[in-house]
Amino acid sequence: MINTRMMYVKPGNLFKNFIIESNEQVITSTGRVANNHTSDGTKTLKGCLAEASDEDRTNHSQKDHVVTHTIVQAGSPKAKRTDKLVFENRVFYIVDINDAGTLGISTIYYAEERRDVK
Repeated sequence: MINTRMMYVKPGNLFKNFIIESNEQVITSTGRVANNHTSDGTKTLKGCLAEASDEDRTNHSQKDHVVTHTIVQAGSPKAKRTDKLVFENRVFYIVDINDAGTLGISTIYYAEERRDVK
């Protein structure tokens, strides 16, 4: 079973470990609410990163957030829509989540890659 799963993976799309940074809202000194993503590096997910198709872009993008990549993970969702995923020097904001069949077999994260945020 394990060998048959790996058979469909394209070269370069091997499973990678993403660090999950949870979103917390904080109040700044001026009284404004700001989003602050924090993590101690222990909460991770192992997923396969791929570019989003045109269908994914049109069906899952939001007003200010365009889906650029999909991340497929085995098992039930570990991250939420407001979380940020970090892999090496790349940052991905989760735009939408699809728990395929709601059986906990696999999860598809629709993410926007942000190059202006570190």
